[in-house]
Amino acid sequence: MFLHQLRAELLLSFQQLRVYWFNQLASLVADTVFFFAIAMGIRALAAGTEVPLGLGNLLLLYAAFGITVGMFQSIAFTLHNEATRGTLEHLALARGGLLRQLFLRALADTFFNVLYNGVVFLLLVLLLGVRLEPTPWFPLALLPVALSAMGFGFLMGTLALYFKQVMGLFTILQFLLLPYFFTLAAWQPFMAYLPFAPGAHLLKLGLTGGAFDPGVFLLALLQGVLLLSLGLLAMGRMYALVRHKGLLGRY
Repeated sequence: MFLHQLRAELLLSFQQLRVYWFNQLASLVADTVFFFAIAMGIRALAAGTEVPLGLGNLLLLYAAFGITVGMFQSIAFTLHNEATRGTLEHLALARGGLLRQLFLRALADTFFNVLYNGVVFLLLVLLLGVRLEPTPWFPLALLPVALSAMGFGFLMGTLALYFKQVMGLFTILQFLLLPYFFTLAAWQPFMAYLPFAPGAHLLKLGLTGGAFDPGVFLLALLQGVLLLSLGLLAMGRMYALVRHKGLLGRY
């Protein structure tokens, strides 16, 4: 039953992509131009000298940033849309309850989110002329990044479940997260304990010919599992709270 529901969510996401392809294309162009403009600004400030942290490193961390932002916006956007349509209570009455439905949708969204950011990443690699050295193990680095992004998405989704309109706050968070991810380019051992840092660093190693670091991988995986568990727990508590206050379907 779980796989059947997951397949249904994947098909729903695919149909939305097919029907609203123009909006997806516009978003793709916007995200590509956004980082390209940042890169051109950095090059202009460097005034012909080598960029200190390297555009390649910044681009790899931008990919991790894109996956994280895409996930926390996705779950909140789902709750916002369902509340606007008046179908949030219907979603809560589906098999397994609201938390199960949100988790299944988050899995489907994660799959398409990784594909989307992969396309943006490849376009920027071509535009900027960045040279990569992908290793056979680099897909492993996507797992902790995706888990951490989902966990953070559920944590932020609790705000959307209660307040419904939170996109203004998310815009602020997005612009706070971007410089945070960029600071991880100058990797230091203590950063392994910062949120999202070990997964982002592992992704950078995997695409630049670096050696696989089992310690960083296990730490990143543990961080991802903890964030996801915390996010699901917070969403479950918030779901109980909004039902108790009668705020679930209110918009």
